[in-house]
Amino acid sequence: MIEAKKDIKRFGLVGKRLDYSFSKAYFEQEYHNLYTQPARYDNYELPSAEMIVPLAKKQHLDGLNVTIPFKETVIQFLDSLSDEAKEIGAVNTLKFKYMDSGVIAEGHNTDAIGFEVCVKDCLPNHSNALVLGTGGAAKAVAYVLQKHGIAATFVSRTKKGDGVIGYGQLSEQEVERNTLIVNATPLGTSGSGGEVEIPYNAITPAHFCIDLVYNPLQTRFTKECAKRGATAKNGLEMLHLQAEEAWKIWNT
Repeated sequence: MIEAKKDIKRFGLVGKRLDYSFSKAYFEQEYHNLYTQPARYDNYELPSAEMIVPLAKKQHLDGLNVTIPFKETVIQFLDSLSDEAKEIGAVNTLKFKYMDSGVIAEGHNTDAIGFEVCVKDCLPNHSNALVLGTGGAAKAVAYVLQKHGIAATFVSRTKKGDGVIGYGQLSEQEVERNTLIVNATPLGTSGSGGEVEIPYNAITPAHFCIDLVYNPLQTRFTKECAKRGATAKNGLEMLHLQAEEAWKIWNT
């Protein structure tokens, strides 16, 4: 474990598996470009969400980014949530304040604004969307789609219910009807061992397909969609946009 040094700003990323992440290099370079105060950004792989706040306290961290699978489960261990994070039901950014009585952990969601800015130019062209996944990232996507009046159907391998269908129910007609498709799952991430499997033959040039995965820069999902004339985008821009919002939270 890296020992805390209070003479520098301390940030990091927390999740179960982080070897795919570009965040450390990006954040350290970004902080170097924007601020004169020394800072470091480290990856922390943890087995459970309940260890996150104790880790921050021990390492005297100023802020953390949160990724799979802790975006929802960490909420129960926080002292407060931003209005947006409360409405979304997921966080990806934590800010820590140190008081005489202990550490105060605040939860924020910058995924929503990152996604919204990333896709804002295309949103007026679509009225129906498929969101692959039902986790924390999918909740941020759903928040943005609802805000813009876009009806969303969620696709899940495990959950079923109102507005959620299984991959086996995902017909070509359903894909054709939903011209905005978002992969909000880790499928396709380097080392994940899985790929997005949908009826790609139903993809058309009218589709806008965005994969929140950014490593690799081209996944099977983006390649197959682009091959059929759709606009296909990866999650790198969203990563940068949500990171900029995290910096604002941490440094104000």
